[in-house]
Amino acid sequence: MKRVLMIAFHFPPIKVSSGIQRTLRFAQYLPQFGWEPLVLAPHPRVYDSTSQEDMGEPLSSMIVRRAFALDSAKHLTVRGRYPRIAAVPDRWVAWWPGAVASGLGMIRRYRPDVIWSTYPIATAHLIGMSLHRLSGIPWIADLRDPMAQVDYPPDPMVRRSFLWIERQIARHARRVTFTTPGALADYTRRYPHAAARFSLLENGYDETAFQSAGTVDPAAARRPAAASSIRTSAIRVRCSRRSRGSLPREASRRVVCASFFAPAVTMLT
Repeated sequence: MKRVLMIAFHFPPIKVSSGIQRTLRFAQYLPQFGWEPLVLAPHPRVYDSTSQEDMGEPLSSMIVRRAFALDSAKHLTVRGRYPRIAAVPDRWVAWWPGAVASGLGMIRRYRPDVIWSTYPIATAHLIGMSLHRLSGIPWIADLRDPMAQVDYPPDPMVRRSFLWIERQIARHARRVTFTTPGALADYTRRYPHAAARFSLLENGYDETAFQSAGTVDPAAARRPAAASSIRTSAIRVRCSRRSRGSLPREASRRVVCASFFAPAVTMLT
């Protein structure tokens, strides 16, 4: 079985929005496609809130390393302020050196075939790039959505750092993935010389996460039932079309995310 070193800030036990599911489900289902995940995440001290909700059976058998990390706003604040440089490209930049050291240890021990890093924490891409440059292992940068935009980040120094990271990704990453056609088109215009290495890798869904949805009383829902029905239908049709013919029927519902990611990784080897 081949191995992929996955660098992600959002990983259990963090308690956040649905963004955590992309990395978690990739890691959970990739073994079905012949890939063993090696997860490199920060120490949980940097998370604003944590939960044991996703700390189930899949993680018990997974190799997860948690590197030294600090949240500048939480751990470096003195009299209500922290050094500006300690938040470039984001408040978790202290994760970078510790993660590179831990990542090199994982590379020496497990010898991964691919390095993968994911946004929306820019420091994750700094770690991925550093490990790629130090080891020579192919790197996939999962940008998901645009980093630097016309008015984001609002801080000029942080925005310059985002633009620099984008240029490094376009230069060094073997593959760059995006979650929406709009983001893919945007970066194709920005970096036409690297467009051949850009790919669309949309978010899927894990049907097991929706098994309890049928027990919810519609009358208790705050949003209109019709809107929910339309949105759910759109998700199901979109995912089933992409999985049909490429996976066993019983698996196609549950491993849509992995079915997108595994081919992208396989192209590297």
